[in-house]
This record gives sequence, C-alpha cells and structure tokens, in this order.
Amino acid sequence: MFARLLLLFIIVPLIDLLLLLGITKFTHWTTTVLMVVLSGILGAWLAKRQSNSVGMKIRDELVQNNIPSGLLTDGAIILFAAALLVTPGLITDLLGLSLLMPQTRGWYKKRALSWLKKHLQVQVTKMKGQSFQTDIVDGEVVSSSEPGEPGQETTQKTSRLFS
Repeated sequence: MFARLLLLFIIVPLIDLLLLLGITKFTHWTTTVLMVVLSGILGAWLAKRQSNSVGMKIRDELVQNNIPSGLLTDGAIILFAAALLVTPGLITDLLGLSLLMPQTRGWYKKRALSWLKKHLQVQVTKMKGQSFQTDIVDGEVVSSSEPGEPGQETTQKTSRLFS
C-alpha cells in the first residue's frame, strides 16, 4: 500500500508537470498559468456550491430522523474533489471537476462503494421493534479487570441517556 501511494504521489505530479510543460510549448506560459488558475477558481466555486447543496440535504434527512448514508458519501467525494482542486495541475483539476459533477459523481460513487464493500467488513444490527430515533444507548462490558486484580473477568451492564 505504501509503495502504491508513493508512486501515486510521484507519478501524478510528474505527469501533471510534463503536461503543463507540453502545453507551454504550444502556447505562452501565461496561458498555461491562466488555465490552472481558472480551473482552480471554477472548481472552488463548484465545490462550495455542491457542498452547500449536499449539506442542506443532509440536514433535511437528519431532521426527518433518516440516516443520510448516500449523502454522506457524496460529501466525502466532494471533500476529496476539493483537495484535488487545491493541487496544482490539469489532471488533478479535471479529476476534481469530474468528481464535483452530480452526473459523474454517481459513477464514482458506485465504484467507491463496491471497492469499500470488497475491502471492508461492516456490520449493522438493529433489534426488532427498536428504531434509530432513541436517545438511549445500551452497552455491555464483557471483560474488564480492576486495578490490583489482573485477569479477573466481570460483566457490567450500562445505559446512558444523551440529552
């Protein structure tokens, strides 16, 4: 994993630099700089607009006591896109802009969720008759040891009310 990240952090900026130098050969250097600056400004505006839109939808879902899991994924993708747009370069800007477009974000979202399902194991349990609208969280400590009594197992039941 470290080797892949290292390659990613070396190869992508290198390709971006070579692309910018190639564009500079055919245009003036100010045109190349202007392209990078304008794509960054456009991306920042679009990221702000999309994050506000998704943020309002998340608040609406939470007010209705719904879990906005799909919208949270959109928010994470928008955050990643904003980070790409901060990185100077045309490839990262194009990828960031494509992540901000709702039409293409759906495609990326499908791919990201399938990758996460393949590589992560998540288990959500809901008991019959219970809903997520409660403020009471129950937990049980299966094993704990008191200071001075190493290795002694005890079971404690706890309830906590959030207000």
